[in-house]
Amino acid sequence: RCCEWLRCCGGGEPRPRTVWLGHPEKRDQRYPRNVINNQKYNFFTFLPGVLFNQFKYFFNLYFLLLACSQFVPEMRLGALYTYWVPLGFVLAVTVIREAVEEIRCYVRDKE
Repeated sequence: RCCEWLRCCGGGEPRPRTVWLGHPEKRDQRYPRNVINNQKYNFFTFLPGVLFNQFKYFFNLYFLLLACSQFVPEMRLGALYTYWVPLGFVLAVTVIREAVEEIRCYVRDKE
């Protein structure tokens, strides 16, 4: 047994299980729900997770740092939109694609 205090591995001797059909009030034990969840993110971890997955690649992080460096007047090479618009477009497309994929997984899991 991996953890007695959680009872996740069937702590103790196996007992026969009685299933009461149509009488949920007679059930004396709680069992975990039998559900499948294929989602990668939840509501709170969606945006940080997507941004982390994008900026863990070298070139995406490089272009973010290059765009941030344009706020320093001595390092400015051109207009700010020439750095931020392409980066924002790539991030927007990625976020939309991940959102559509998550919604599809959510709908499929509900079925």
